[in-house]
Amino acid sequence: MTRFRPEPFHTSVPGFAYGGLIASLIDCHSTASAAAAMYRQEGRSMDSLPAFRFVTGSLHVDFLKPTPIDAELVIRGQVKEIKGRKVAIESQVWARTVMTAKGVVVAVQMPENFGT
Repeated sequence: MTRFRPEPFHTSVPGFAYGGLIASLIDCHSTASAAAAMYRQEGRSMDSLPAFRFVTGSLHVDFLKPTPIDAELVIRGQVKEIKGRKVAIESQVWARTVMTAKGVVVAVQMPENFGT
């Protein structure tokens, strides 16, 4: 679970956060959740090396209700499947007691030598 408070510059229309922010929160939370799931599956502590790094293979977001700009947002993710280097995560965005969006991310584990 993570918490995020939108800033005024995250406004789409007065009083509401823009959809790109919501999609980014789902994406970021889900890829981090995938890494955490992989650490757990491997029986490793979160600060152990080599680090598990994930990128987005696919992202699907359903916008259920407008997300208010003046509320702390809570993002919760749940692992749906781990299959090889891919982890499917379902995440939800909550504003107060209302789920405003949900999404599914397939996160793909990057090789250890990526970027070198």
